[in-house]
Amino acid sequence: MKTEHALAVALKDMMSHQPIDTISVLQLSKKCGVSRKTFYYHYHDIYDLLAQVFLEEKIVGINNTENYKELIEVVFNYYKSNEKFINATINSAGKELFFEFIYNAFYTTGLRFISKIDVDKKLSPTTRKSISRFYAYGYGHSAVYYLSNYRHKTLQGLYASFNFIEPKNFEKNVQKAIKNSENV
Repeated sequence: MKTEHALAVALKDMMSHQPIDTISVLQLSKKCGVSRKTFYYHYHDIYDLLAQVFLEEKIVGINNTENYKELIEVVFNYYKSNEKFINATINSAGKELFFEFIYNAFYTTGLRFISKIDVDKKLSPTTRKSISRFYAYGYGHSAVYYLSNYRHKTLQGLYASFNFIEPKNFEKNVQKAIKNSENV
């Protein structure tokens, strides 16, 4: 695991200075003090390693968020802390890996939000997952679209990209689903 982590850290660092398409396995291996053969023992290619980077990534503060506004803020702070790396990812064939990472952050946090609303566990696990997937896709896609397409990125700009969402709608929709589950 040490070698995989070292390669992941090195790739993230290198991507903060150059596009992923210009990073060779040889350069990356040399930076970590391992052979190309060792790299290929662990990974199929650079994008396979990039997937590992996102598996190791954590968004600071995400577990302390109480609502989607706070979640958007911590996602933006993560972006700002890793801006060059994220931009390099967004501008590469690995863009979908970033979307999947953001989607998963919204999905798992959405499940946590639902648990706080549905304390009596009236919603089935399938319904909880469906609601969380719906919101995760909408929020995740909107966040990645904003970060990918706007030149001057600000937290206010990111909030504005969600202007179609009424902040209380999430809780209302979960409450409505709970009520509907009681009537079945």
